[in-house]
Amino acid sequence: MINFSQKLHFIMNLPKNWKVTAVRASLDKLIYQMVFPYLGIYLMGLGGSGTHLGLINSIGMGISALYGLTGAFFIYNLGPKKVYITSLCMVAISYLFLGIANNWIIALIAMVLWWLGSTEAGLCCNVICSGSLQNRVRATSMGACESVAQGIMSFIGPTIGAVLIGFWGGLQINNIRFLCFIAFWGEIGCVAFIKFNFTECPAFKGTSSIKVSPFHILKQNKKLWKFVAVSCLSSIPTGMILPFIQVFAKDIKNADPYILSAMVTGSAIMSLVAGLPLGKFADTVGRKKILCLLAPVYWISNILLVIVSSPAGLVVAGILQGVFPVSLVISAAMSFEQVSAKDINDWMAVQRCFRMLTGAVLTLLSGFIWDHLGARWVFYLAIGIDAFVRIPLLLTIPETLKAEQNNLKRIQRSKSLCKAKH
Repeated sequence: MINFSQKLHFIMNLPKNWKVTAVRASLDKLIYQMVFPYLGIYLMGLGGSGTHLGLINSIGMGISALYGLTGAFFIYNLGPKKVYITSLCMVAISYLFLGIANNWIIALIAMVLWWLGSTEAGLCCNVICSGSLQNRVRATSMGACESVAQGIMSFIGPTIGAVLIGFWGGLQINNIRFLCFIAFWGEIGCVAFIKFNFTECPAFKGTSSIKVSPFHILKQNKKLWKFVAVSCLSSIPTGMILPFIQVFAKDIKNADPYILSAMVTGSAIMSLVAGLPLGKFADTVGRKKILCLLAPVYWISNILLVIVSSPAGLVVAGILQGVFPVSLVISAAMSFEQVSAKDINDWMAVQRCFRMLTGAVLTLLSGFIWDHLGARWVFYLAIGIDAFVRIPLLLTIPETLKAEQNNLKRIQRSKSLCKAKH
């Protein structure tokens, strides 16, 4: 078992730019988690329905998917710092638009900006992780970011939101609006932090002649299509489940603001506790084994959300939801190891495009199911896709960690033979 001092020493010895972007991601997570428990409620309070909520996220994800194709191109030509700052400015403006919105159409514009900005910022994070970290510590490092940094902020964010909403008088549209204004100024702080602390490094730029369309990477290696499918299905909850959880808990289960906050906080605690050790296990026993182990936990969380009615049951469901971000981190670590370093920018852009397009279709479908078939079927459908499509596909993909370990063994064996000869 790794003690706290060892964890701190491990993190402090990681590259500076990785630490800077981890801090930025943590601040962004705090801001988002402060608003997230009430976002769906806010959008519906502006006149939207389940279909509108699905449509808002669907359009945002669809546009960001197409925009994301040029993400690697911009990073290669402009450098990650400029692209990073621009994307964070878009996220800040999105919160400002949410704050001033008086109907769901303006909220739609705000969410499109949020998806565009967060997509590009996420790509910058991925490029920095791929360029800064070695394979043997990648899942551990990303798990540290998820648990020690983002996990802590995800714990604090919902608490701040719940306290402020309660202090202002409860779940009213104007009270949630104030949270959006606070989020705007928080994101402005993130922009300043990156501007003054991130060090531009040419090593993060691609070494190939990146085109506006990065699909050449799939033509060169058709086996990558299978991982693209797994990547798309791994992100299903982002568009299909997450926008509806809090609305479901409030409207169907009668959860109050404090229960909604406790659900999000519980999820953050799970990520905090499990992120680093599970990342280390993934770096030791393999990515696939941990991903397959976490999948049933997420299924159970959705089933509990549907069948339980007590506040305690809803909180437990929220806690178990925390395995989803941990799964995403381990899946991302596996993703980096599918291609060579020179192709990583294009590879990230291609995956993000397909993930967003898949999410756009499924979140629109979720909104339709919510209004016409019943809210619970949104969660059951997500379980079915994950259990009967994603996991079987994942099992057919080679374990990247094992391949790397075999390469290291061959190198060590060669060195030993050379020493023996001399």
